[in-house]
Amino acid sequence: MKTLSSQDYYFSIVAALKQKNVPPGGEAMMDAILAVLPSGSRKIIDFGCNTGWISRRVARAFPQAEVIGVDPNPAIIEVAREAARLEASTAIFSCADTAALQSVVSEADVVICGGSVVFFDRPLDLYRTVASCLRPGGLLMDCHYVYDPDVPLSLREEEKEMFGLGWMPTGVNDIVSVHEEAGLRVGKIKRLSRFHFEDSAAARLARDVLHVVPKMQELAEAMAKRRRLISKLAHHRHPYLLVASTGEPIVAESVTEHDRAEVGVAFEGVASNRHVAARRSAVLQRSFRRESTRATILQSSYS
Repeated sequence: MKTLSSQDYYFSIVAALKQKNVPPGGEAMMDAILAVLPSGSRKIIDFGCNTGWISRRVARAFPQAEVIGVDPNPAIIEVAREAARLEASTAIFSCADTAALQSVVSEADVVICGGSVVFFDRPLDLYRTVASCLRPGGLLMDCHYVYDPDVPLSLREEEKEMFGLGWMPTGVNDIVSVHEEAGLRVGKIKRLSRFHFEDSAAARLARDVLHVVPKMQELAEAMAKRRRLISKLAHHRHPYLLVASTGEPIVAESVTEHDRAEVGVAFEGVASNRHVAARRSAVLQRSFRRESTRATILQSSYS
């Protein structure tokens, strides 16, 4: 019998329980994504879509757009398709890995990576593929958890083993560097408040039921162990949304010296197609690259 990797085992649990996958930051991140999605988007890709919650939310908010969820796991895709049918969602789903992504997607206005990149061992190859799937000026919306410098190493090692993580970026600058090497220009970053999963009554009931079902006790214990680890990690990380473009750099908005020192890379405000923040004239006159360079220097002085 083939032994499942920790990553395959994790996704087998998600598929078996038909769990709702949420991006780093949960509903708050979903709101941030919807706020910056260009209103005229016609083709939106949710790469690493998991069970398709992001895809369905985007399809509901942008009914004029073609929304395609892509994931390399066939069991996950079947769950996503079933959920879309039950909700009468217009989102469609395709099973494809990174190598086959270009055969499924081209000339996309937006690609969303809702936390999926960390499951890949070679993020640079993935980002290059994503860039090739975007139209000129298209956007990547990349969601990550960024950890505090003092996070216990043992927790990160346990996380890597339990979830089968591939890439574990060391901070915002690490992510930005890989984006830029892939030909993507990072223009906006938003840091969200720390996110703690709520242990709902439905989740507790599901675990209680699994504990009394023959041969399901192991699955129930795996769920409980994951939840305990996530609860510990939540105290050491912030969700981040990075918006990158295949075109010219986007000017950073609402930037302050305090933001740069605290966040590391230089932009706390994200433009919204609903609520556009007031722009400081000094920021408007500078290129994003200059701001990012200054922020990197500031970050080194605080490390």
